[in-house]
Amino acid sequence: MLIPMKKLLALLLLVPLAAVAQEQKNPEIVALIHGNLHRAGVNTSPYEYVKTPETPVPAGYKPFYISHYGRHGSRTEWSRDNYASLVERWDRLADAGNLTPEGEAAHGMVNRLVAVHNGMDGRLTPRGAREHREIAARMYRKYKSVFRKGSRRVRAISSTAPRCLVSMAAATAELLSLDPRLDLSWDTGEKIMLICSTEDTKDIKKQVYATLDERRASHVPDTAAFLAKLLKDPSRARELSGNPVKLMQDTFDLASVSAACDMDDSLLRCFTEDDLYWYSQVIGMNMYLRQCNSREYGDKRMEPVHYLVEDVIAKADEAIATQDCAADLRYGHEYQLLAFSSRIGIKGIAERLDAVGSRDWPGVLRCPFACNLQMVFYRNCKGDVLVKCFLNEQEATIITLEGGPYYKWEDLRESILRNDVKNL
Repeated sequence: MLIPMKKLLALLLLVPLAAVAQEQKNPEIVALIHGNLHRAGVNTSPYEYVKTPETPVPAGYKPFYISHYGRHGSRTEWSRDNYASLVERWDRLADAGNLTPEGEAAHGMVNRLVAVHNGMDGRLTPRGAREHREIAARMYRKYKSVFRKGSRRVRAISSTAPRCLVSMAAATAELLSLDPRLDLSWDTGEKIMLICSTEDTKDIKKQVYATLDERRASHVPDTAAFLAKLLKDPSRARELSGNPVKLMQDTFDLASVSAACDMDDSLLRCFTEDDLYWYSQVIGMNMYLRQCNSREYGDKRMEPVHYLVEDVIAKADEAIATQDCAADLRYGHEYQLLAFSSRIGIKGIAERLDAVGSRDWPGVLRCPFACNLQMVFYRNCKGDVLVKCFLNEQEATIITLEGGPYYKWEDLRESILRNDVKNL
C-alpha cells in the first residue's frame, strides 16, 4: 500500500536521522550537560561558582585595585512573540485530553514560566540579583584590604538596560551592606553604553546565521522521543500543535531559562540529552563566531570594543598613579565580555577558531548569566605592579604572553595596545 506523501512527511518528522547521531561529540560538553541539564542553554545557564586552588601571590606583593566587567544576572528570555503561540499549542494538546502525566507537568511548567516572564523580555529575576550580591560579597571578603586599607572609592557604571542597572544595584548594595563607609558612585548613559555594550555588525550576524542554519539542518531533533513522553497519541501532534520540530524548539527556548526563574529541570528532561547537546552547540557557535576572536569575524568584532579597552587602561593607570580608587565596576552584557576577553587575550575565549572549530567551544563555561572578568592589581614596596585575571572567578591566563597567571602590568598593557590577538 502506498503511503500518501503528506503522511510520509509527517512520519519522517518523527524519526531522527541515524547518520547524524554518528557524528562525534565533544566529551567535555557532553559531561557538562549530563551533570546539569540547564547548561544546555549556554548563555541562559545560571552562574555557578566553583572554588578552585589559586597560584600564590608572589612574595612582597599585595592587592590594591580591581578592574571588573560583569554581565547582568539571570533574566527571563525573549518571547519573540512566540509565548502566546506556544501556550496555545500546549493548551490544544491538553484540551484534547492527549497529554500524559509527564505532558501535563510540562504544560504546567510552560504556563508558570510564561507567567514569570509577564510580558517583560530580558527581565532580571530574583536569582539574577542574588548572583551579583554573592559575587560582590566574595570579591569584598577575598580582597578586604583593597576596600579597607586604601581608598574607599568605588566607581560603578552600567549599560542602560534595566537588567544591568538592577544587577549593578544588587552588587553595590551588597558592598555597602558589608562596608557602609565605601565611597560609591553610579552612572549610566549613552556614552557609557559605548564602554559597557557593543555588538557585532549586521553583516556578521547575517553570515553567522547562514552558518547556523546549515548546522541546524544537519541534525533532526528526536521528535519521536519527545512526543512519546508527552502525548498519549503522538500521531495527533501535528493536527493539534503544528510542526513538532518547532514545538520542540520553542519549548526548549522557554525551558532554557527555567533555572534562571528558580525552577527545576523537569521541562528540559522532556528532551533527550542528544538533542540538548545539539541545541547547545548551535548556541555556543553563535556566541563564539559573533563575539569572540573567530578567524572569520574576530578582527572586525574587536574594533568597537576599543572604548572599553581605553576605559580599563586609563582607569588602571589612574589608580596606579594616584591610589585614589579601590575598584571600577562595569555592568553590561555577555557580548561585550566575550569581545573584551578576546581582545586582551583570555585563554578559552581569545583563541582563533573557525566555524568548524567553534562547534567544540564550551560556551557555558565562559558566558553564563552573571559571567564576569576581574583584573586584580598587586604592588610591592618598590612600586612594581602585577595583574592577574579571573574569568568567572577562576584564574585565567593570557595567551599572548608567556608565564602567568601574574603578569607585569606594563607587559599586558602593551600587548593589549598592540592588539596582539590579531596575530594569533
